[in-house]
Amino acid sequence: MLLATTVAMSAATAIAQESKSAPEGTESLPKACQVASPGQGMTGKAMEMGDMASHSMSDMGEAQMASMKAMQDMNRTMRATHGIKDPDLAFVCGMIAHHRGAVAMSKIELQSGKDDQAKAWAKKIIADQEKEISEFEAWANKRAQ
Repeated sequence: MLLATTVAMSAATAIAQESKSAPEGTESLPKACQVASPGQGMTGKAMEMGDMASHSMSDMGEAQMASMKAMQDMNRTMRATHGIKDPDLAFVCGMIAHHRGAVAMSKIELQSGKDDQAKAWAKKIIADQEKEISEFEAWANKRAQ
C-alpha cells in the first residue's frame, strides 16, 4: 500500500512538473518574473474576493467597472511579485504590473473622461509608462538568459 501511494505521488509530481505553467498572477510578466515568483497564493485570492465584495457593482457605470477590473488585474499581478526573493527583480516585476495598471486606467480615462487636462495627463502617463514597461521587460528578459 505504501509503495503504491509513493508511486502514485511520484507520477502526480512528474505530471505537474511537466505541465507547470506560470505561477498564478504572473502569466503576463516576463519569464524571469514567472520563474522567481511563487504566485499570489490563497492570500491573494482572498484579498481579490474582498475587493470585489466591498463594492456594490449594481450601481457602477461602465467606466467604474472597467477601472475596478484594471485595479484588480494590477493588484493580482503585483501580489504575485511580493514573493520574489531577489529585491531588484521583485521591484522590476512589480513595477511592470503597476505601470500596466496605470496604462489601463489611463486608457479608460481617454475613453470615458470629459476633462481635457485629465485626458492630457492620461496620454502622458501612457507614453511614459509604456516606455518604462519596455525598459523593465528588457532588463528582466536579459536577466532570464
